[in-house]
Amino acid sequence: MSDQATPLLENPVFIPALLGVLLFLQLVLLIAVFNLSGKVSRLMRWAASKENRVPDAGDLRLAEQKEANSEQKHLFASFLAEDPARRELPKKEQFAEFRRWREEKGLNWKNPGESA
Repeated sequence: MSDQATPLLENPVFIPALLGVLLFLQLVLLIAVFNLSGKVSRLMRWAASKENRVPDAGDLRLAEQKEANSEQKHLFASFLAEDPARRELPKKEQFAEFRRWREEKGLNWKNPGESA
């Protein structure tokens, strides 16, 4: 043989070094998979606890507010349906008339000490 460079595969250090690098990469990948698995299991436990929790006061208040807004929308629709000419009024006047209409129907909630 001549003094030329030997092929890479015939180098006695290449194959053990390659196997060492592959083993190291597999170990890093295994650690990453375990890390992600832990995060997913924590996320699943968190999601399960959200499904089974008792609603707090903020959630109840929000639900009541949504229900009240829905009721107001239905009342406003029936207010407009009673007199089609009310639809032609500017929004500010529509709301003023709606407040008067609710007052006439006894739909306003007022505190006892409050005046109109």
